[in-house]
Amino acid sequence: MTADMDQVINLRSKCKYFRVLVIGRANAGKTTLLKKVCKSIANPEIFSPGDPFYCCRGISRGSEFSIPQSFLLSIIQRGLHNIENQLIFKSNPQFIFHDSRGFESGSVYETDKVKTFITKRAESTSLSEQLHAIWYCLPPDTDRPLLKADEDFFNTYGTDKVPVIAIFTKFDGLVTEAYTDLLDDGSSKKEARNGAVKRAEELLETSFRKPLSEMRFPPSDYVRLDDMRKDTNNCNDLIATTAKALNDDTLRLLFVSVQQNNFDVCIEYAVEVGVEARDLKGMVRDMLACFPHVWVTSSHDALVDPLLSFALHHSEGRGCQYQLCEV
Repeated sequence: MTADMDQVINLRSKCKYFRVLVIGRANAGKTTLLKKVCKSIANPEIFSPGDPFYCCRGISRGSEFSIPQSFLLSIIQRGLHNIENQLIFKSNPQFIFHDSRGFESGSVYETDKVKTFITKRAESTSLSEQLHAIWYCLPPDTDRPLLKADEDFFNTYGTDKVPVIAIFTKFDGLVTEAYTDLLDDGSSKKEARNGAVKRAEELLETSFRKPLSEMRFPPSDYVRLDDMRKDTNNCNDLIATTAKALNDDTLRLLFVSVQQNNFDVCIEYAVEVGVEARDLKGMVRDMLACFPHVWVTSSHDALVDPLLSFALHHSEGRGCQYQLCEV
């Protein structure tokens, strides 16, 4: 943490949303992943700025509109996407997602549309309107590991400001394929079970990570995820990796405090900013700013004072123990 925390919190208070572009071919598991990130069982609402075809439903202060459910179903069924549309989950409306259908068609138009969108967002002077991260979803259990369009993207697009996280979705599907391959190679079922994960990791390295790392603009980092449709699987690694890849303190605070999955990330960042605080009051304020559902601004200390008094009262000789609720 290098920036002045007062400035970081002040900027954070003015930027209410973390904006992510999600890129991936069909059946890459994008929607399922976003549901897991936002802890939702429902599909997102889709908002389109200023299109009179959509029914009016204002959000925030913008003149934005949501697609009626009847149109939403037909759009999903036809696989049509408008990258400018904003996908928002009611369970966590502070995330704004933009969806690109990926480049499986090999269309130059589709590739150019994504690049135009990224450039347009980069030129915005409003932090809320800028693009903050790109999640590039790649299903490894496929006969076509990297398409030419994928290679074109990572060879022609690069930015130091917006991190690109390569997400290998459905890794457990690749493990299943590796298990079958080992059986075909003559391994026993026990040997195949024991060696399937290692074989899958080798396939992932040779078919994806190594080629991507040799691109002109390689991903900022990589994440391996299992099938997000299973209740036992989570996206904690994606949250931690994205937070680490953000090199802007304001954006990292924004992301850490918006996400509601990985509590360890909140704690890690809170400790980082807490040890650099100038005094105890500042430490409490700075650390609280890192947690979901807690909103702290530099101009309002009403929340800090009672918490600080409570902490001091309960910390004498036996450590500070208190529980935070939603505010």
